[in-house]
Amino acid sequence: MEFFFFIDVYADRELIDYYIITFKLDDLSSVEITDQQDKFYIRGVKDWEKFKKDAYDITLYEMGDEIDRFKDIETALREAYKIAIGEGARRGAKKIVPAIGFGNPPPSVVERVYPGKLEFEKFPEDLDSFLDKIVKETFMETTGERSKDDDEIHF
Repeated sequence: MEFFFFIDVYADRELIDYYIITFKLDDLSSVEITDQQDKFYIRGVKDWEKFKKDAYDITLYEMGDEIDRFKDIETALREAYKIAIGEGARRGAKKIVPAIGFGNPPPSVVERVYPGKLEFEKFPEDLDSFLDKIVKETFMETTGERSKDDDEIHF
């Protein structure tokens, strides 16, 4: 069965989502699978050593173009994250972190292969107040202190 991982990182607030690793896995006993909209995703790796040994035909793509092939999934993931982090650094990002979600490598895999220090935030206990705070902070950052003349064209 063919699978993929999106090797996405957030460079500050910008999502860098150019990189995908595809691979094949015939024996699914080393992974936990979930399906979403008729696609299968790996949501967990139960046996890392078996997963590494069984993954084959590993290819790294950048924006749909093949850029490298690998024999080892761990090496492929490390290299892909280094490339994505390099792109974030090139853009001047102060903080670059991996994206976690459907299609991305599971957190346990990211912890093994991500070249930087990882700190996952705990899920907020009060989701409503957390989201309200984000909306207020984002609104202030995007609107800031604007004068009434900001929309006028100056000659």
